[in-house]
Amino acid sequence: MTKPALGPTLDDVTARLWETAEPIDAAACYPSAEIALLGEAGLLAAALPDGPLLAHNDHLRDTLMRIGAASLPVGRLYEGHVNAATLVRTYGAGGPAAILADEAAHGRISAVWNAERGDGPVATRISGGWTIAGRKVHCSGAGSVRRPVVTARIAEAGDAPALMLLPDMTAPGVASDLAVWRASGMRATATGTVMFDGVFVADDAVIGEPGDYYRSPLFSGGAWRVLAVQLGGLQRILALHADALIRSGRERDPVFRARFAAAAGGFELARLSVAEAARRAQVSEDPAAIDAYVDGARGQFETLALAGVDAARRNVGLRSFIAPDPLDRVVRDLETYLRQPFLDASRDAAAGYLLPRAGCYPS
Repeated sequence: MTKPALGPTLDDVTARLWETAEPIDAAACYPSAEIALLGEAGLLAAALPDGPLLAHNDHLRDTLMRIGAASLPVGRLYEGHVNAATLVRTYGAGGPAAILADEAAHGRISAVWNAERGDGPVATRISGGWTIAGRKVHCSGAGSVRRPVVTARIAEAGDAPALMLLPDMTAPGVASDLAVWRASGMRATATGTVMFDGVFVADDAVIGEPGDYYRSPLFSGGAWRVLAVQLGGLQRILALHADALIRSGRERDPVFRARFAAAAGGFELARLSVAEAARRAQVSEDPAAIDAYVDGARGQFETLALAGVDAARRNVGLRSFIAPDPLDRVVRDLETYLRQPFLDASRDAAAGYLLPRAGCYPS
């Protein structure tokens, strides 16, 4: 009896992602073959609501970090899939879970599209479901993701919280514009603007109740997953930094060694902070404490990451700014990815939590 053929391992996946990262960045195209490879390796299914990854934050953290080290754009897209599955697991079993399972079975990734300018999309109740109309911006995977989680405010409901829906992006009334994404980094995320014009979404493709998307601690506290992907990118920058110094012979210069030591120490602090954020998100029963720790970790991570980038740029020199040097690409990707929304607000929220507690998080 012959054994069934095994799919690619995570090592196989990350090696392939690193190999193709440069040409995909140069072409600024969606990494369709790479996403398919995640499916072949079982990583799309593993992150589904009933999959093993969502049950163990340490395993999920390691997986996100390793994918991020190989390709920050693919890591960004995969984290969006994990986010969608987490929301479905928490707020919307049944129909939404079946939709994500079918997408994963066909090698397709999900996403979460919440960013908007102005009022954003409006959901109108009709028989059997909803129609949505309006615009979303900064949609990663626009034109390629088929069933993303999209937030929309409810028509004639005033300031009522937004509803989460899983529209079929192949339905009539959907238009995507990727021409607006001309960022220096994260080019391969295929980020764009998406317009909805009366797109129908059935009741079994609605996730939870209005306002669930912003509930604590998944909204703020769930940002530890983004940090895990970014940590992988920072680890890659540190490795490229070390390799460049050794190959150039500058590893014997005390000035260059001091910069590298500071960058390595900063990475270790970032690693410990992200690991603790992931742990607290799983074991703490206090949503406010989870949010505050992750909010604080976001601000700390940005400071440490930018210091590591600066050290690498200074030590490696001009070549770190010139494509196709991989350090240039990974730095561009990380610097762009670090521009997460509301970072200053997250710092302020962490301060508001810590001030009456003498600056200390609960143990």
